[in-house]
Amino acid sequence: MPIKEISAPDKSVEIFKDWVSKHKLGRPRKRPYKYEEAVPHKVFNANVNDIIAGKGFENAQLVAWRHLHTDGKGHHAIVEIRVGEKEDEHFLQETHHGPLVIEQKEILPQLKLIEELEKEHYEFSLLRIFSLKIHTIWLRASKREDDYFIPFSPCFYGLVAGKLYSSKDFLKIVKTAALKLYEQMKDQNEDDMKGG
Repeated sequence: MPIKEISAPDKSVEIFKDWVSKHKLGRPRKRPYKYEEAVPHKVFNANVNDIIAGKGFENAQLVAWRHLHTDGKGHHAIVEIRVGEKEDEHFLQETHHGPLVIEQKEILPQLKLIEELEKEHYEFSLLRIFSLKIHTIWLRASKREDDYFIPFSPCFYGLVAGKLYSSKDFLKIVKTAALKLYEQMKDQNEDDMKGG
């Protein structure tokens, strides 16, 4: 499965390189920035109201760029650069370390071995649905119905970490979860209105 090489904005790359330099005790980064090492990818946030309304992830909002980093000792990190309101605004948002980073790094080479993914080039990205606590790789095809998803742990609603889901199967699970959440919130609000 070929991954489309999507170039991160220059400002995002510069912030990442600056972070790497600062975390090497002030020594400037000597290696050039390479796609294969950093695998820059977009981060999207999705809204449950869009999911409930049947819009899927069409309106998912680009909120950040992520860059992978592995130091000389084999320690992994993900550096997330938030996208501002203006096109050229980028800010260091956070860095991630630990099992989630290793899990994401290990999935990349495994993608090439999945037969279902051989039919198209995919854009490697990340999707978060905060209200449902869903965090997943989003393999974006040329058409949204051809997308694939691979959730990270911890998983809820019957999703399995590391499993490949078609767009149809993933949306069905997520929409069911979103509707349950909506019902729970509605019931809770009605109970709160009863007073005491």
